Amino acid sequence: MNLSKIPLLGMVTKHMDWLNQRQKVISQNIANSDTPDYIPHDLVPLDFADLARAQTKKLKMSVSSEKHIEDPNIKNGQYRGKKDKSFTSEPSGNAVILEEQMMLQSQTQVDYELMTRLYKKHVGMVKTALGRGN
Repeated sequence: MNLSKIPLLGMVTKHMDWLNQRQKVISQNIANSDTPDYIPHDLVPLDFADLARAQTKKLKMSVSSEKHIEDPNIKNGQYRGKKDKSFTSEPSGNAVILEEQMMLQSQTQVDYELMTRLYKKHVGMVKTALGRGN
């Protein structure tokens, strides 16, 4: 059985991959905290709601009568995040703020643990549905 074909597990896996890549970028920022003229990098924020919309694009709700209620998400555009840029830098030109990077690293770890727990719970539900649960 291919669990990645289950929409929720596919989204969780994509989010975990994104968090893994973000952890690498943050680690590079921390490693280069003493490099002159180094500017910290970050990934474009990944929105779990956008992943859900991408998974459900295949099943669009259609309205066959004007009395039907339309899905408000169909009319609204996608929300685009704005990246904050750091304006502080050291005399060497390095813009890495270690406290900020450590907070990002901690938040990434917490988010990854949340995705891991969500994945585990969903696999447990699938096993229970198949009669193989504990």
